[in-house]
Amino acid sequence: MTRAVLPLRWGRDGLPAAPRRILLVQISALGDQVQTLPAVSDIAARWPDAEIDWAVDARFADIARQHPAVRRVFALPLKGVQQAPRELARWRALLAELRALRARRYDVVWDPHSVLKSAIVARLAKSPLRVGYSAPDCGGEPLAARAYHLNFSRPPGIHGTEGRRLFARAVLDTDTRRPVDYAIRHAFPASNPELPAYAVLAHGASKPEKLWPVEHWRVLGERLIAQDLQLVLPWGNAAERDRAERLIAAWPAGRARLADRGGITDMARLLAGAALVVGVDTGFSHLAAALRRPLVMLFTSTGAELFTPEDPAISRALGGNGVVPRPDAAWLAAQQALAAAGMRGPGVPAFSPTPARICERPGGAP
Repeated sequence: MTRAVLPLRWGRDGLPAAPRRILLVQISALGDQVQTLPAVSDIAARWPDAEIDWAVDARFADIARQHPAVRRVFALPLKGVQQAPRELARWRALLAELRALRARRYDVVWDPHSVLKSAIVARLAKSPLRVGYSAPDCGGEPLAARAYHLNFSRPPGIHGTEGRRLFARAVLDTDTRRPVDYAIRHAFPASNPELPAYAVLAHGASKPEKLWPVEHWRVLGERLIAQDLQLVLPWGNAAERDRAERLIAAWPAGRARLADRGGITDMARLLAGAALVVGVDTGFSHLAAALRRPLVMLFTSTGAELFTPEDPAISRALGGNGVVPRPDAAWLAAQQALAAAGMRGPGVPAFSPTPARICERPGGAP
């Protein structure tokens, strides 16, 4: 096994002819879970008889559970233990999951997360071969690279879904020419044409620099309401609820509502039923892309290279890397996404925005 090098050649260099059991370690966060799904589809297509298990933080386990090729999900309550380290029940739950993980043997452990917490999980698994990123690509935690037998260097400028697919190709000889397949749409019903059409505005983000200015949301919301769309604003904390309530108060009564985002499956159902999703760079926006909903993603501090929709025809990405999209750009993109999905008339200009016309430098308060 020590003779193996990347890319792995199954059936040679001391490797079995085919991997029978594969452990994927992607602990967090939501967007990263979603972006890992196409790589799992690639693995399943290349090795249809392989058993694929997934180790993940319990908060995000529902994403992994929806992929039909995933045999078992090890839902590790790592965040729960961190938040309440004195609660023995959480420790017992974590130890039970780790014992179950260690009860199996794997031909390969693939860790596309490659930070210390995922490296520890990978190291605990029983396998003769662990593969993770090289030290410079370990999310600022280079010590994680020491947990792996082989290290993969991320190609410059490659991130998100594409990066994970390329990593999987090096480890498991997958075909990255396949169409992007998140493989979870089957689990959630699409929009019901008999119900009022609604747009989900995914306005919240884990980092303030990812937010879009409230005034921009207000202007865009007015235009969407004028197109007979109801607006739904999810919230998950006090700041998001306050922002949503301020926006709803600025629009005509009865045309927008709050939605407690609840769990991941609750949010997935809400997104799957939407006629349109407009969102910042957050896991729920990436989830909407995986569910093949008409989508406009608004990038501010991060870059649009992180965005890989399953259906590019009905998806638009604006701004990024310090450039903030203006409301008129988001409105045009929304019209185009809806038209491409067959939900609006054909008289919408083709999508060919120029950055000078549609973007601005940061400055609006979120």
